[in-house]
Amino acid sequence: MKNKVWVFIFLSFSVLGQGKIKPIGIVQVSVGNVRSEPAQAAEMSTQVLLGTPVKILEKADGKNWYLVQMPDDYRGWIEGGAIARMDSLEFKQYKNQGSELIFNHFQGKMYSHPTEKSEIVSELVWLNRIMGLKKTYGFWEVILPTGEKGFVKEQEVQQYRDWLFSNAEPTKNRILQAAHGLIGIPYLWGGTSIKGLDCSGFTKTVFQANGWVLPRDASQQAREGILVDSTRNWANLTVGDLLFFGEKRPDGTYKVVHVGLWEGNQAYLHASERTRRASMDPNAKEFDAYNLNRYLFSKRIQAAVNQVKSVAKTP
Repeated sequence: MKNKVWVFIFLSFSVLGQGKIKPIGIVQVSVGNVRSEPAQAAEMSTQVLLGTPVKILEKADGKNWYLVQMPDDYRGWIEGGAIARMDSLEFKQYKNQGSELIFNHFQGKMYSHPTEKSEIVSELVWLNRIMGLKKTYGFWEVILPTGEKGFVKEQEVQQYRDWLFSNAEPTKNRILQAAHGLIGIPYLWGGTSIKGLDCSGFTKTVFQANGWVLPRDASQQAREGILVDSTRNWANLTVGDLLFFGEKRPDGTYKVVHVGLWEGNQAYLHASERTRRASMDPNAKEFDAYNLNRYLFSKRIQAAVNQVKSVAKTP
């Protein structure tokens, strides 16, 4: 497993038409919506969080939309206003301004001065990343990719490097803590943030909070890890295993359409209408006969399985 650095190194510039476009984008809003086509009316395919570097592949003709590639290799279109565009030198200068911080509260604010009574510069959500310049009066002075400066409460952020080391080997308790913290978040197709989650966005976010990058979609996640069950023998499962649901075809192949995360005691967590608990136990209040009937298999994501990328992927 590669070490967790989550720093993008881009070796080439993308060329558009007659000129070059800056190849690196850093998300500069708390949650950037990524769409299937370069238009607000297009389907939202995923989300990307403040401070995440993306690779810029293309600019839409006549539109302020960019085709980007994210740390999980997923591609989609994002509005130009949601990303700060940089070349490799500008990216290095931005990263060298101070200490990278990660926002470890669910929601918060960045203020214009080191007091909560001052003007709000930006909202912040869980797992946002910002550059910290210095500590002052119980706050961190920080800077956004836009160049705007402000202040965040010191207790709401953590040094990103320390966060990576603390998540070197995800534990069952940390996985459950992250998963339980997302219970009640409304379902949102394409959602991968506390503003809304779809099924694979939920599992992806839980593992991201524990230092690992999973692929974006349930069908892609189903190709990761090691098989631990395909016969409904729940004793084979442990906390954090991924359960996959869908359609079994007559030829022995399958179509994965849903994913959940094993909680233990025959229960799992998943995003369906909202992030919630369901059970395989027919006697349980949360028994979900529909998903039991379309259960396919379960996989275990672990550091020893080389298919899973670290949070610090370098494309």
